[in-house]
Amino acid sequence: MKRLRVLFVLLITVLVGALLSPPASAGSVWLTSNASWTNPTASSPLPRVISLSYAQHQTFDRVVIRIRGPLPGGSARYQRSFSYDPSGLPVPIRSTSGLQVTLTPAYGHDDAGHNLYVGPRLAHPRFPTLRALAYTGDAEGQVTFAFALDHRAPYRVFTLSSPSRIVIDFRHRS
Repeated sequence: MKRLRVLFVLLITVLVGALLSPPASAGSVWLTSNASWTNPTASSPLPRVISLSYAQHQTFDRVVIRIRGPLPGGSARYQRSFSYDPSGLPVPIRSTSGLQVTLTPAYGHDDAGHNLYVGPRLAHPRFPTLRALAYTGDAEGQVTFAFALDHRAPYRVFTLSSPSRIVIDFRHRS
């Protein structure tokens, strides 16, 4: 009986927490310029980038980058063309505009050099705003992604926990 009561209280706690938590779409303000963010606690253990997923929503396209460990700092920069890091070879995606996202400190491999990142290396979802994406680098403590966009779209970046995730939304044209 006591175990049933504990399970009931736990269930109510989880349900109330889910109802009171803001939805993932309730992220930060929409940006139209380059941005950066920091996490001073990201050095131990080291953030490991393990996957990326993407989806189309009614008014925006969403990318979710999953992290093992603490969330890294990073930057987002508008640009039209992209290259692989560290080779400098061009990334085969074309766009009217694009956003490069660099996570630092972050790694897509373990201490022995084995690859941990299992997400797409190159994808063409052809959503209204997000046209293509690429995993462009894992070198010298930085992991980079390129996002080809239909237009210079406003975007927002926010984080979620349990598990650690970085969410990037690209707004559709009005």
